[in-house]
Amino acid sequence: MSTMFRVSRRSLLRSCGVLAAGGLSTKAWAQQAFQPRAPAHHRFSLGSREVFVLSDGHLVVPSSALAANVPEAEVKSFLAIRGLGPNRVHFHINVALVKTGNDYVLIDAGSGGTWEPTAGKLADSLEAAGIKPEQIGKVVLTHAHPDHIWGLIDELDDSLRFPRAQYVVAAREFDFWTLGEAAKLKGPVEGIAAGARRVFKAIEARTTRIRPGDEVAPGIVAIDTAGHTPGHISLLITSGSNKLLITADALQNAHIALAHPDWHPRADMDGVRAAKSRRQLLDMAATDKLLVLCYHIPFPGLGRIERKGSAFTWVAEV
Repeated sequence: MSTMFRVSRRSLLRSCGVLAAGGLSTKAWAQQAFQPRAPAHHRFSLGSREVFVLSDGHLVVPSSALAANVPEAEVKSFLAIRGLGPNRVHFHINVALVKTGNDYVLIDAGSGGTWEPTAGKLADSLEAAGIKPEQIGKVVLTHAHPDHIWGLIDELDDSLRFPRAQYVVAAREFDFWTLGEAAKLKGPVEGIAAGARRVFKAIEARTTRIRPGDEVAPGIVAIDTAGHTPGHISLLITSGSNKLLITADALQNAHIALAHPDWHPRADMDGVRAAKSRRQLLDMAATDKLLVLCYHIPFPGLGRIERKGSAFTWVAEV
């Protein structure tokens, strides 16, 4: 058995926290982060559909993690001009929930309660929105990083947080984390691989594996945005003439990802492919004038993307 699959719960959590903090210890991370966001939700209409954005809190990300293919000084200079950083930025966690008839489709599930002290607030935000976990009929997973899937399992008793839900994930993503490829990963990312394997094992019997282009739920189509992870997908939701693009981690920052889509965040597993996916997604959003929901842009993460020279800019909707 691979070493990563023998990782204890405590070491798994520790290693994932270190990776996310770019080398900061969990204690240092907690000291440097602001207090967690209060439970929050934002509700809006998309044609005849009702959509919620639910806050799972935020992560604190070192500026060194924002671009691996340019000098860190250039990244810090870029952030400083915009009044950000210089050493850390916040990545909010905005989870989408779409009402379909009397059912709800959840898109990703946040980070759970044991990864970072500023995150893991999805359950509280659901409660604040008046939605019970058993009302969630389907969960679509864009990829298997901790802040997207660890919220599926209760840390106290390993039970599923959404007891009635069926799950949807890209076949390429599921296979990568469960069939041996991820076993080749070394360092702190071993803990992420162990966590992905654990979650996928827990939901496997209820999981449908899809391919880009498939309809994952009525009016919700998967888009291939591989690169951040091997099977990463974004989603396009259509209701009548109204459309909403959910980017997941194809876009990770409202400033760098648009002004410099060819910069490679360190969390992207294949930086070149992720940059190609990102530019294609940005081009589609700008061309079609889509409403866009971004997972890590300040809550509620809704806006539109406009062209600016050879790059793009973000126009917040709320």
